Amino acid sequence: MDLGIKDRVAIVTGGGRGIGRESAREFLEAGAKVMICSRTKDELEKTRDELAKQTGGEIKCIVADTTKPEDIARVVDETVKAFGTVDILVNCAGTMYSGRFAEMTDEGLQTQLDTKLFGFLRMIRTVAPIMRKKKWGRIVSMIGGAGKEPDPYMFGSAITNSALLNMTKSLSTEFGPDNVLVNAVCPGWVATALWRQHADGLQRELGVKDEAEARRLAAKKNALERFGKPEELAGAIAFLCSERASYITGVSLNIDGGRLKGLW
Repeated sequence: MDLGIKDRVAIVTGGGRGIGRESAREFLEAGAKVMICSRTKDELEKTRDELAKQTGGEIKCIVADTTKPEDIARVVDETVKAFGTVDILVNCAGTMYSGRFAEMTDEGLQTQLDTKLFGFLRMIRTVAPIMRKKKWGRIVSMIGGAGKEPDPYMFGSAITNSALLNMTKSLSTEFGPDNVLVNAVCPGWVATALWRQHADGLQRELGVKDEAEARRLAAKKNALERFGKPEELAGAIAFLCSERASYITGVSLNIDGGRLKGLW
């Protein structure tokens, strides 16, 4: 399928691994030019080199921490210098704050807010004027199902994700007249390094002794009874950023194997 984004310019935050990496690959295969960023230099440069070799596309990288406003400005500035503009933003640099209310700390919640809520908001604030001026843009943020369906174990993430879902809907209305589409993807359990970082907590929550059993029980919570793959989410992200999705905005798309049970 031709996505209609050949020569478009995409920024993918958290692009060194997992869903961000696979999203960058999808864009490159569709003929877009890509800037990836993350905090880990070696991983980021390795991803850049591998994706350039695999796809033959134009990809650059920049080490950046999206909790820092100055780093966000630098990412956008360097992208414009390299490619001339910004057409697509995928907010994938995030974190997950799991654990129940009694375990939540002010510091942990602040990190979650700085990384996701303020990080995503500032990235959008920086690229939106470019997109609105040219009357074309696509913004997709990786949010999470706990923002829709509260889960006591995901208390900290749910606070942030609910705010991000509200932001997505509000900005889709504000930016719509300028043909800048704003959507969200809400993943369930996906086989990434981020999930593995939280495996110990999930083992305690589920009352099991090993990661394999925790993964099996977590997977049974969705209809497909398995974890998702990063590339399965990346395909949907690329579609939402394409000309094929030109009438889709303000949507929060569940890509969770049927985990969330709500109707809306």
